Amino acid sequence: MGGRRRQHVDDEDEIVTKRRRGLPLVDEVEKKLQEIIGKVGDKNTGSSIESNLEGLCRVLQDDLDKYRATIIDIIVGCAIYLPNKVTVYTTLVGLLNAKNFNFGGDVVEKLIAEQQDLLENEKYCEAQNLTTFLCDLGNCRVLTIQSIGEYLESFITAAFEENVPQVRTDWFVFTVLRSLPFIGSELAEKANEQLENVFGGIEKYLEQRSKTHVPILQVWRPDGTPHEQEDYLDSLYAQISVLREAEWKEKHIPRHYVGFDAVLQDALQHNLPSFSPPAHTENSTYPYPRVVFRIFDYADCPEDGTVLPGTHAIERFLIEMEIDWIIEKNCLSRKHCAKELVQFAQENPTIPMGYLMFETIFAQLFRLPQSPHPQIFYASLLLELCRLQATSYPQILVQSVELLYQRADAMQPACIDRLVDWFSFHLSNFQYRYSWKDWSDCIEKDSFCGSVAFAREVIEKCRRLGSYDKIIQALPSEFVRIHPTIPEIRYMLDDELEPGYHKATVFTKMFQERRDADAFLEELQHEDPEEGYNADDFAVFVTVMLKMAAKTYSHNFSALSRYQKTLKTVCDFHEKFQEVLLDTIYSCWKTNQQMMMILIDKLLKMQVLDCSQVISWLFDEKLKCEHDRQWTFEVLNTALEKLSRHIVSVEKDYKELKEKIEREKTENNDEEMEDEDKKAADLEELESQKEKLESLVDFQKNLFMDVLHKFTVALTDIIVKCESEGTDFHTPMFNWVRGRYCQVFLWHCRTLSKFSGPLSDELFTEGTDDRVLECFKQFLALRQ
Repeated sequence: MGGRRRQHVDDEDEIVTKRRRGLPLVDEVEKKLQEIIGKVGDKNTGSSIESNLEGLCRVLQDDLDKYRATIIDIIVGCAIYLPNKVTVYTTLVGLLNAKNFNFGGDVVEKLIAEQQDLLENEKYCEAQNLTTFLCDLGNCRVLTIQSIGEYLESFITAAFEENVPQVRTDWFVFTVLRSLPFIGSELAEKANEQLENVFGGIEKYLEQRSKTHVPILQVWRPDGTPHEQEDYLDSLYAQISVLREAEWKEKHIPRHYVGFDAVLQDALQHNLPSFSPPAHTENSTYPYPRVVFRIFDYADCPEDGTVLPGTHAIERFLIEMEIDWIIEKNCLSRKHCAKELVQFAQENPTIPMGYLMFETIFAQLFRLPQSPHPQIFYASLLLELCRLQATSYPQILVQSVELLYQRADAMQPACIDRLVDWFSFHLSNFQYRYSWKDWSDCIEKDSFCGSVAFAREVIEKCRRLGSYDKIIQALPSEFVRIHPTIPEIRYMLDDELEPGYHKATVFTKMFQERRDADAFLEELQHEDPEEGYNADDFAVFVTVMLKMAAKTYSHNFSALSRYQKTLKTVCDFHEKFQEVLLDTIYSCWKTNQQMMMILIDKLLKMQVLDCSQVISWLFDEKLKCEHDRQWTFEVLNTALEKLSRHIVSVEKDYKELKEKIEREKTENNDEEMEDEDKKAADLEELESQKEKLESLVDFQKNLFMDVLHKFTVALTDIIVKCESEGTDFHTPMFNWVRGRYCQVFLWHCRTLSKFSGPLSDELFTEGTDDRVLECFKQFLALRQ
């Protein structure tokens, strides 16, 4: 401890010594300033934060004239990117402002300019951090409370802008609510009129605000969890209201400025100007709304003296916000992240922090439309946390899995997919040991039930990650209904009674002789030239090829590449051959879903298969038996994403070419002689790229409309069938298909938002069943 304290003092002494020598390099001093300012408030320095602030303030005072701009930039950077130490840096600014009024004004001016710049660049999280920082400067006597009240009022005024998306105005209200725990007490005492105006505006806004978006973002259907899945604004407003009733008393925010009250109370204060948001444009994007995820309450925690804050306790929000920040800061290193989370838990021993950490991690993992970080990060982070706290965290994780399984029947398929991917990965690190019998109640349920899907797909994913025999040995005997099948190729053409036996013999010999692609094309020719190729012979050719390449993935890739010309020539002749190819892959590899997905993905990349044909095949009646499986939706999404990525690439090329032509036009504007041929060629290429892009976008629009139409028809058929039988249409199958339907909107929301007009005009018309149409309305509400 003493060594750490000496290190902190040594850092300050080094700057003082260099200043006395008059020899320091500017870059060295700036680097040292950044280091000591960035470290202030760290809890491993060996001395109190207040003592460190006093020492730092003395050092910076002497440097304000020479390094003013640098010091201000560093402090503003800390305000933006170190929100966990907001009260440390507001106190520092308060102490410096008390000694140098002009410096305080310069900091405030820089903060306001930086916030405006962040908003114009759509960095909303960082801009929120600055709002909180500016508000807390009122506690440190840098800004007048009256002006802070008016500043927050201007946010609420902005929330009532007309003809702008609700997600924009939501951000203004959320930003105000997020800042109130820091400044609410001072506002209530010294600017109560402004505070009442703020609350009045928020209440009015929330009353008229649409919450159509909430169901599509909920992890569970409303009847599937004991915890209310509140909209994030409603939840935070309820928490702030409870805090207000408690006279703004909370136990989590460290208020360092209290220790310097004697120094700060006589400081001159600045006025904070009103907030003026950047104008909305049709290209502006805003954060998606969220739904608050809850899995634990006080009854789930052990009776060890620690108490889980209530759902509407502000401490719950503040702690979750800090956990979110720790994860964001360390998202590239699971080890550093886990270490900081454990340290954070140790700093708050009166709260069952393990439960809040796991709840927050799962909240991020299940967040819709997308998780903030890759799923593998959360999986590895949970493993690391269990390793660091082996005596307590594994039990919390097991408890989490039990609760998630209990509610799986009401869980959105998109979240079940993520749960499956995480838990199968987790089990692969523990030899797949688990109390599988706890899931035995799902065995007799409908195959479309969430708990069945969860158990079945976890077992399938474990089979992919491990060995078939090991998984079968780990499972109880009653699980035979959902056992994975042996993942081997099905080859029937070695039986002489099979119709394709003789042709298979011919193809086998040709493969062994390494005949080229043209030879196979000749062999596949149909007797009737108009037919082009023989479909039955093509199926036999593909079957034999897959059989001979079945040993490894590499063998398969090699075979596909070697005979790409054969495959592509036949499939390009008529779309029915693509269906034959897909049917043959399914027939051969239906017991190995991973192999099927990899082969289809490879054929899409090779442009042998067309994504529209893959999608038509997936929705075909003969594949209906697979619609409860995860792999079918993965293939559907792969096909859609392949097209989207291709369009992004073409659009990038088009924009680069357009910018190049415009740049050359500007550079050559004053020149008399110009290469007219080159200019004409560039313009011709640009027009060609434009036509290609427009054609692809139109194809993409029609493809998405086809997919959504197929889902619409499937859901409508279920409703009609159930109503004709006099039964409730909310069957496991309806809920599952509807969940997948919503998942298309969520996974491809950015692309589909561009087509919302045509979708409304051509697909989701007045004739669409309202119970199906509501999914589309919920999707639209994410951006409108």
